[in-house]
Amino acid sequence: MSASGRFGRWLWLWGVGYTALMVAVVWSLFSARDWAQAELTKPESTAAWEAWREDVRADQGRPVPVQRRIPKSAEPPALVLTRDYFGASLGGAVIFSSLLYWVIAWFITGILTTPK
Repeated sequence: MSASGRFGRWLWLWGVGYTALMVAVVWSLFSARDWAQAELTKPESTAAWEAWREDVRADQGRPVPVQRRIPKSAEPPALVLTRDYFGASLGGAVIFSSLLYWVIAWFITGILTTPK
Protein backbone atom coordinates (compact mmCIF):
# COMPACT_ATOMS: atom_id res chain seq x y z
CA MET A 1 0.00 0.00 0.00
CA SER A 2 1.34 3.45 -0.86
CA ALA A 3 2.24 6.01 1.79
CA SER A 4 -0.52 8.38 0.67
CA GLY A 5 -3.10 5.58 0.96
CA ARG A 6 -2.03 4.84 4.53
CA PHE A 7 -2.09 8.54 5.38
CA GLY A 8 -5.61 8.90 3.96
CA ARG A 9 -6.84 5.94 6.00
CA TRP A 10 -5.33 7.32 9.20
CA LEU A 11 -6.73 10.78 8.50
CA TRP A 12 -10.20 9.32 7.98
CA LEU A 13 -10.00 7.34 11.24
CA TRP A 14 -8.75 10.35 13.20
CA GLY A 15 -11.49 12.49 11.65
CA VAL A 16 -14.19 10.11 12.84
CA GLY A 17 -12.68 10.06 16.33
CA TYR A 18 -12.43 13.86 16.35
CA THR A 19 -16.08 14.22 15.37
CA ALA A 20 -17.10 11.89 18.21
CA LEU A 21 -14.96 13.84 20.68
CA MET A 22 -16.42 17.19 19.63
CA VAL A 23 -19.97 15.87 19.90
CA ALA A 24 -19.18 14.59 23.42
CA VAL A 25 -17.55 17.88 24.52
CA VAL A 26 -20.31 20.11 23.17
CA TRP A 27 -23.07 17.84 24.48
CA SER A 28 -21.42 17.72 27.92
CA LEU A 29 -21.18 21.49 28.17
CA PHE A 30 -24.77 22.04 27.09
CA SER A 31 -25.87 19.35 29.54
CA ALA A 32 -23.90 20.98 32.35
CA ARG A 33 -25.44 24.35 31.52
CA ASP A 34 -28.95 22.91 31.56
CA TRP A 35 -28.27 21.20 34.89
CA ALA A 36 -26.84 24.35 36.46
CA GLN A 37 -29.75 26.48 35.31
CA ALA A 38 -32.27 23.93 36.58
CA GLU A 39 -30.61 23.12 39.93
CA LEU A 40 -28.83 26.29 40.97
CA THR A 41 -31.77 28.62 40.46
CA LYS A 42 -33.83 26.74 43.04
CA PRO A 43 -34.45 28.54 46.34
CA GLU A 44 -32.67 25.74 48.25
CA SER A 45 -29.49 26.21 46.21
CA THR A 46 -29.58 29.96 46.64
CA ALA A 47 -30.09 29.50 50.39
CA ALA A 48 -27.18 27.04 50.60
CA TRP A 49 -24.91 29.45 48.75
CA GLU A 50 -25.94 32.30 51.04
CA ALA A 51 -25.33 30.11 54.09
CA TRP A 52 -21.83 29.35 52.83
CA ARG A 53 -21.16 33.06 52.33
CA GLU A 54 -22.36 33.73 55.88
CA ASP A 55 -20.03 31.00 57.16
CA VAL A 56 -17.10 32.69 55.43
CA ARG A 57 -18.20 36.04 56.83
CA ALA A 58 -18.33 34.54 60.35
CA ASP A 59 -14.79 33.14 59.96
CA GLN A 60 -13.33 36.57 59.22
CA GLY A 61 -12.58 37.32 62.89
CA ARG A 62 -11.09 33.93 63.80
CA PRO A 63 -7.44 33.02 63.41
CA VAL A 64 -7.29 30.41 60.66
CA PRO A 65 -4.35 29.11 58.57
CA VAL A 66 -5.93 30.36 55.33
CA GLN A 67 -8.09 33.47 55.28
CA ARG A 68 -11.00 33.11 52.86
CA ARG A 69 -12.48 36.14 51.13
CA ILE A 70 -16.21 36.70 51.16
CA PRO A 71 -17.55 36.00 47.66
CA LYS A 72 -19.10 39.08 46.06
CA SER A 73 -21.60 37.18 43.94
CA ALA A 74 -25.04 36.54 45.35
CA GLU A 75 -25.34 33.55 43.00
CA PRO A 76 -23.40 30.27 42.95
CA PRO A 77 -20.27 30.43 40.76
CA ALA A 78 -21.33 27.47 38.60
CA LEU A 79 -24.53 29.30 37.68
CA VAL A 80 -22.67 32.49 36.77
CA LEU A 81 -20.10 30.51 34.75
CA THR A 82 -22.64 28.53 32.74
CA ARG A 83 -24.96 31.48 32.21
CA ASP A 84 -22.68 34.49 31.66
CA TYR A 85 -19.50 32.86 30.32
CA PHE A 86 -20.89 29.88 28.45
CA GLY A 87 -19.54 31.00 25.06
CA ALA A 88 -16.02 31.43 26.41
CA SER A 89 -16.21 28.08 28.20
CA LEU A 90 -17.45 26.33 25.06
CA GLY A 91 -14.81 27.95 22.88
CA GLY A 92 -12.02 27.08 25.32
CA ALA A 93 -13.18 23.50 25.66
CA VAL A 94 -13.35 23.03 21.89
CA ILE A 95 -9.98 24.68 21.21
CA PHE A 96 -8.02 22.91 23.94
CA SER A 97 -9.58 19.48 23.43
CA SER A 98 -8.97 19.82 19.67
CA LEU A 99 -5.35 20.76 20.21
CA LEU A 100 -4.77 17.88 22.60
CA TYR A 101 -6.58 15.40 20.33
CA TRP A 102 -4.62 16.28 17.19
CA VAL A 103 -1.25 16.28 18.97
CA ILE A 104 -1.95 12.83 20.39
CA ALA A 105 -3.22 11.66 16.98
CA TRP A 106 -0.02 12.91 15.37
CA PHE A 107 2.13 11.09 17.93
CA ILE A 108 0.20 7.82 17.64
CA THR A 109 0.22 7.95 13.85
CA GLY A 110 3.98 8.51 13.91
CA ILE A 111 4.48 5.60 16.27
CA LEU A 112 2.31 3.18 14.30
CA THR A 113 3.48 4.12 10.80
CA THR A 114 7.22 4.34 11.39
CA PRO A 115 9.01 1.97 9.02
CA LYS A 116 10.72 -0.86 10.79
